[in-house]
Amino acid sequence: MSKAPMVVTRTVIRRVAVVCVVAIAALALTAGPSMATTVALTTAPTLPTLSGVTLNGQTQTTFTLWTNAMKITSSGTNNGWNLTVSGNAAAGQSAVFKQFCPSGPCGTDPTGYVSGGFTLPADSLTLNTGGASWTGAAPRPTYQCSVSPFCKIDHATAIKVVSASTSVALTTWTASGSSVLTLATPASLRKLPTGEVYHLDVVWTLSSGP
Repeated sequence: MSKAPMVVTRTVIRRVAVVCVVAIAALALTAGPSMATTVALTTAPTLPTLSGVTLNGQTQTTFTLWTNAMKITSSGTNNGWNLTVSGNAAAGQSAVFKQFCPSGPCGTDPTGYVSGGFTLPADSLTLNTGGASWTGAAPRPTYQCSVSPFCKIDHATAIKVVSASTSVALTTWTASGSSVLTLATPASLRKLPTGEVYHLDVVWTLSSGP
């Protein structure tokens, strides 16, 4: 199917909400009965719709502020915990931004990802957690994406976003502050048919352990 040439217009690059949250309880080996650290996303991360991009035939960078309201609860034996994120490469999902029809049909395209549709390169979306924090007394969980080059999240390999050592209290931690999502788009970015967007699926994984 032929695609329309690039024109100067406003095309919205959208970011889908969290697709999957996986909670893992790790076992600590002790001299007595095994004890487990239990971690759970009481409120899961939900990334926002990204700022729109006005096509101009040039490479561009757009920024979206993310005020995150996630909560993480830990209990049991304190083995620490980690939160990672990755693009979802499972069947029917996409680990990179790909042409998508949210509610079809979109012209001749049915609902869902468009077969053979346009994509953005992997690592187009960067997460900067420099402005994010946690409520509660120190020591607090540590954001891992606060220093340049920050964290690329639109690829199939998981990257650590938050880490809590065994010195971090077992409690419910509430995120505060804000992070910045940066989207880099190439000069070849193409306008999509009416109603279609560039869409990405992600997986947030919470696990206990160092």
